Amino acid sequence: MNTRALIVPLIMAVTLHLANAQVVIKKPLDHGVYDGWKKISGESISNDGKWVLYSAEPQEGDAHLVIYNTESRRYDTIPRGMNAKLTESSDFVVFSIKPFFAEVKKLKIAKKKEDDLPKDSLGIVALSTMKLTKIARVKSFKLPEKGSGWVAYQLEKEPADTTKKGKKNVEKKDSVSDPADEETTKKDEKGTTVVLRNLLMGKEYRFAFGEEYAFSKNGRRFIVATTGNDSTVKAGVLTLNTGKALDDSSRSYLDTLAVGKGKYKGVVCDEEGTQAAFVADRDTSKAKQRYYSLYYWSDNQKSAEVLADTLTPGLPKKWLISENGRLFFSKDGKRLFLGTAPVPMPEDTTMNDEETAKLDVWNWQDPNLQPQQLKSLDTEKKRSYSAVVHLKKKKFVQLATVSMPSVTVGLEGCADVAVGSTDVPYRQLVSWDAAYHDVYLVDATSGTARKIAERTRGNPTLSPATQYVSWYAEEDTCWRAYSLKNNKTVNLTAAVPYPIWNELNDVPDDPNPYGLMGWTKDDQDVFIYDRSDVWRLDPEGKKAPVNLTSGVGRKEQMRFRYIRLDPEEKFLNPDATVLLDAFSFIDKSSGFYTMKLNANRPPAKILMEPFDYSNPKKGEGSNKLILTRSNFKECPDLYISDLAMTKLERISSLNPQQKDYLWGSVEVISWIAADGKPIEGLLFKPDNFDPKKKYPLISYFYERNSDLLHRYIPPAPSASTINISLFVSRGYIVFVPDIRYEVGYPGKGAYDCVVPGILKLIAEGYVDSSKIAIQGQSWGGYQVAYLVAHSHMFAAAGAGAPVSNMTSAYGGIRWESGMSRMFQYEKTQSRIGATLWEKPFLYIENSALFSAPDITTPLLMTHNDADGAVPWYQGIELFTALRRLGKPVWMLTYNGEAHNLVQRKNRKDLSIRMLQFFDHYLMGQPAPVWMTKGIPAIEKGKTRGYELEKR
Repeated sequence: MNTRALIVPLIMAVTLHLANAQVVIKKPLDHGVYDGWKKISGESISNDGKWVLYSAEPQEGDAHLVIYNTESRRYDTIPRGMNAKLTESSDFVVFSIKPFFAEVKKLKIAKKKEDDLPKDSLGIVALSTMKLTKIARVKSFKLPEKGSGWVAYQLEKEPADTTKKGKKNVEKKDSVSDPADEETTKKDEKGTTVVLRNLLMGKEYRFAFGEEYAFSKNGRRFIVATTGNDSTVKAGVLTLNTGKALDDSSRSYLDTLAVGKGKYKGVVCDEEGTQAAFVADRDTSKAKQRYYSLYYWSDNQKSAEVLADTLTPGLPKKWLISENGRLFFSKDGKRLFLGTAPVPMPEDTTMNDEETAKLDVWNWQDPNLQPQQLKSLDTEKKRSYSAVVHLKKKKFVQLATVSMPSVTVGLEGCADVAVGSTDVPYRQLVSWDAAYHDVYLVDATSGTARKIAERTRGNPTLSPATQYVSWYAEEDTCWRAYSLKNNKTVNLTAAVPYPIWNELNDVPDDPNPYGLMGWTKDDQDVFIYDRSDVWRLDPEGKKAPVNLTSGVGRKEQMRFRYIRLDPEEKFLNPDATVLLDAFSFIDKSSGFYTMKLNANRPPAKILMEPFDYSNPKKGEGSNKLILTRSNFKECPDLYISDLAMTKLERISSLNPQQKDYLWGSVEVISWIAADGKPIEGLLFKPDNFDPKKKYPLISYFYERNSDLLHRYIPPAPSASTINISLFVSRGYIVFVPDIRYEVGYPGKGAYDCVVPGILKLIAEGYVDSSKIAIQGQSWGGYQVAYLVAHSHMFAAAGAGAPVSNMTSAYGGIRWESGMSRMFQYEKTQSRIGATLWEKPFLYIENSALFSAPDITTPLLMTHNDADGAVPWYQGIELFTALRRLGKPVWMLTYNGEAHNLVQRKNRKDLSIRMLQFFDHYLMGQPAPVWMTKGIPAIEKGKTRGYELEKR
C-alpha cells in the first residue's frame, strides 16, 4: 500500500540561501515517513569508558549496531546488530544479528511456519582488532555478570531436512506415529545444543540437548541442564570450572552432578562458583502428579545430593518442592533459597467432558472475583512459597505460607531477619477500595513470624543493615520505620514541614508519596523526597529533619531527585557527593546538580537547559557518562561527557532527514480556568506561524501534560491518539491543556479547563473558531464524549475507548485483569468518590450517554473488541444512541486488539483514518469512502475505503 499517494500536501515552506542560491523546500510529514524514523536502544558504556554501544533502530526495518571508540572517535557499524552486551573487561562485544526484516516479512506474508523463518545469529567483536565472528541460528546468549572471557549461547533446533531422504524419513515417521506419542513429544520437547565459548581462544565446549544454563556471578563456574535424547545422550546436569577448562585436557574441569532420565530445572550457582543447585523429577513412572527434589552440589563433592524433598523435616504436610520456585544462594553462599507449594488437588478421572458441566461458580465470599481467578489461574498454579536451607546444618526452614505469601530476607539473603507481608485478609477490598497488607517480622532461622503493622497500604522493606522496616503509610500520609531493636514504630515525617505526598492529588483517595531516596550503610540516616527537595531523617525520630537541598527546590520551584549511577548500589555513603536530576516547574528546563550528603549547603548546579535528559549511565571504572538529550525539535541523540558535564559531545545522528520536513514549535501558555485559578498547557504551532492567519486547532488532553514541554514526539503510527508532530507539520495548531478535577464532577473539571483555554486562543486571533476539534483516548476519550455532550463549539471530535455510561461501567469488569471496575469510580481516576447507589445522579450527570440528544459534533470513536480496560460495550452504547438519533458518528473496531493498538498495520490504518477525518472537517478535504458509504461486512478485507469522494 502506497500511503504517500493518499496524502495531499497542505503547505510547503521555501527557504532561500542567498550565499549559494540554494533553495530548500521543506515538506509536511506524511504517513510514509514512519518506518524509517529511528530511536536509540540498548545504549551502554564500557567499564573503562573507552567504548560506547547503541543500536539505531527504525520503527520498521533493519537496525544497525554502532560501536564507538571514545578515544579515537571511530565508528564501527554492524548491520542488524541488536541487544549488545560488553564484557566486564571491556574487550569484547556480544550481540544478536537479526535476519533481514524484508525477508522475514515476505515469508510471513507467504504464511510460512515459525520454524521455517530465518533465525538470529550471534555476533562477537574483539574490540582490540574489531574482528567480527558470526555464529548462525542462535536463540539466546549469556555473559557472566562480573567475570570475563566467556560467552554461553544456545542454538536453535536444526532445520527440517528438505532432501529426498529427509522427506522420506519424515513421511515414514508420520505414517507410524501415534497421536499420543505426538502429544508427548510436544510436552517433552528436547533441548538444543548449548555452547560455552572462550572469547580469547575461540575454544568451545558443546552440550547436546541443553535446556537451562547459567554462569556464577564471577564467571568461574558454568552449569547446564540437558534433556538428553533417551538413547545416545542422557539427561542430566553438568558443571564446568572455567578456570581449569583452558589448561586441563583431562576433563577434570567437568563435573557431572546428575545423570539419567528425568527433568532438571532451575540450575543456579553461588556467586563464587563453588556451589550449585537445581530441582529434578527423576521418577520414571507416568504419574500425573510430579514430585521434584532439591539437589545440591559443592566443589568437594563428586555429584549432587538430595537436599530436600517431600519427606524433609520442616516442609509442611502435603507440600512439595516447587518446580516453579526461584532458586538462589545468599550472597555469602551459606543459604540456599527455594520455592515450595501445597500438593494440588488431584484430577477426578470420573469427571468427563460428556457428563460434566462447564461453569464458573461466583461466590460472594470469594477473596477474588472469578474473572480475576481465571486471569491469574496459570500464576496460581505455579505459585510457590519461599523456603530456605541453612547449608552448614542442612536445616530446612519454611518462610512464606499461604496466609503470608511474601517474605524477603535482608542483606541479600544473609540476615537472620526477614520482612513478610500478606494481603490475604483484604483481597475483597481491592474491588472497590485498595490493596492493604499486614506486615510481619520473620525469623529466617526458624520461620516464626510476628505482626508489626496491620491494614497498611505501604510496601514494607528492610533497611540495608536490617535494623528497621520502613514503609509509606498511605492511610496516614507518612513514612514509618519500625525499629527491630526497640520494637517500636516511629512516624519519620511528622516534623517535615511540607507534604511528602502528591500535592496535586485530585482523586478521592489517599495520595501517593514522592518516594524514598535510600539509607546509609549503617542505617543511621534515611532520605526521602517532598515535591521539590531532599530530606535527611533520623530513623529513631529523635533528631529534627534536615533539608539537604537547603530548600532550594521549593524556593526556586524546582524538583531534585537522586541519580543512582551504580546499578548495584545498596546504600548511600554518608560522605559521598551525589548527582541529582533537576527539573524546573516554571520553564520546564532540566539538568543536573551535585549535592554532598554530609554538608549543610545548597546543591551546586552543573547544567540546566531547555531540554529533556535521560538518566546518565556511567562506566564502572571511569568518569565518563552517556545520556540522551532532546526537546520537541531535537530527537533523543546520544551524548558523551564526564561527571563535570562541562561539555556534551553528540555521538549519534539518528534522524538527519528531519531537516527536510516542516516541524513546528511548542510553548507553555497559561489561562484562568472556570474555577478562577490559573492553569497551564502546551501550545504547538506550525513552522512559519503567522499570527495574522487563522489556523484549525485540535486539542488533545488526558490529565496533566505541561511538564512534558521538552518531550520529543517522533512521527509514528498511532496506537490511539493523534500524533502531534504529524498534525503540526501539516498546518494544525495543537493545544494540550492541563486539567484540574473536583471529586464528583470529573466531566465538569475537563470542561472548566479545556473550554476556557480554547476561548483564550480564539481571542488571540489566530484560531479559526469554526475549525476546532478535540481528541483523546481512554480517560481522554471519556472527557471528549462529555465535552461534545455539553458544548457545540467543536467541528469534530475523536474519542478512543470512551466510557459513555458510568452507571453500566461501574459494575463492569476490567477483562485484562479480571478486576471489578468499582474502585476506579470510588477511589481513582473516574473520581466520583461514592458508590452508584449512594450518588446515582453523579454517575448520570457525568455520563455522555444521558445527554446524547444534545450532541451535534461529528464523532469518530475507536473501540476495540478485545479492550480489557474499558468494556467495548461502552463505545457501542454511545454509537447506537447517536445512530438512532441520526447524529454523524463512526466507530472503528480493530478485531482482537486491546485498549491500545499493538499491531503496526492497525496503527497505520488508524493514523490514516484519523487524519482523513480531521482533514475533512477542519481542512475542507473531501471525505473518504469509509466515512460516506462505510464498509459493509460483505466487503470487509476487500477494500479499505480510503478513496476520497469527488467534490
